[in-house]
Amino acid sequence: MDSDGDMVGDNADVFPNDATESSDFDADMIGDNADTDDDNDGLLDTEEALLGTDPYDADTDDDDVNDFEDAMPLDASETMDTDGDGVGDNADTDDDADGLYDLDESSMGTDRLDPDSDDDGVLDGEDVFPLDATESSDSDNDGVGDNSDAFPNNPLETVDSDGDGVGDRADAFPDDESETMDSDGDGVGDNEQKAQEEKDAARMQLIIVIGVLVVLAGVGGVLFMRRRASGQDLQKETTPLPEIGNADLAQPLYPTQDAQPAQQIVAASTVENQWTDENGHTWRRMSDGSTLWWNGTDWQNV
Repeated sequence: MDSDGDMVGDNADVFPNDATESSDFDADMIGDNADTDDDNDGLLDTEEALLGTDPYDADTDDDDVNDFEDAMPLDASETMDTDGDGVGDNADTDDDADGLYDLDESSMGTDRLDPDSDDDGVLDGEDVFPLDATESSDSDNDGVGDNSDAFPNNPLETVDSDGDGVGDRADAFPDDESETMDSDGDGVGDNEQKAQEEKDAARMQLIIVIGVLVVLAGVGGVLFMRRRASGQDLQKETTPLPEIGNADLAQPLYPTQDAQPAQQIVAASTVENQWTDENGHTWRRMSDGSTLWWNGTDWQNV
């Protein structure tokens, strides 16, 4: 019996009353003629025609993965192509195309199916620290990432605890920002030692200056006392002087020894006044109006 006259008997016709349909391969109650995905594998029949897969077989290569989910629907040995390079993951030595072989990723602990295991924006093959999202490069190859390395271009230094610009390994005082060197190894930083030496030198210079001033003051005092004493002695010897008048000068002189021929005596000026000033200098004012001072040897006219 063929109720719809579609040349398919009612017993075999899934749609016995619809002449346009007779089969429903995926049993979705849509006839295969009207159904755009007869095998319900996720691929349209037109797409399967282009791929070469069977529109009536959800798993064309029988690898237990339906054609839509199978990256290689015609290759039973492959189902995935993570990096989309046309080579299935089973045959591909670098499934995620991150520059690292899958075997290497297994030993490193990175994900062979994730090109950036730590999600820091750098491919695992280019990331020196593929499992550390905070680091990706190590410029000086010292094992410490550039981001945390205080000296990214110096393989001998990585930390500067006191922030003085000198690495802890080279810094004799790694926790003292005011010191970095101890040239003589005495436990005292060069900066502190230099400052102390400068203080000592300044103190010694002050002591020397004070000593020189004391010596000069002492010498000056001695000279002043000597000059003062000399002036006083001279004053004792010369003061007072007797007044010498013309009458006295006119008197004849009587020598105690053999008589000498008489000489004519010319009247000389007499001392009218004599004094010693505060500096120890002795002065005379003469009768002829001149002023003399004693220089220690003889009288000098002013």
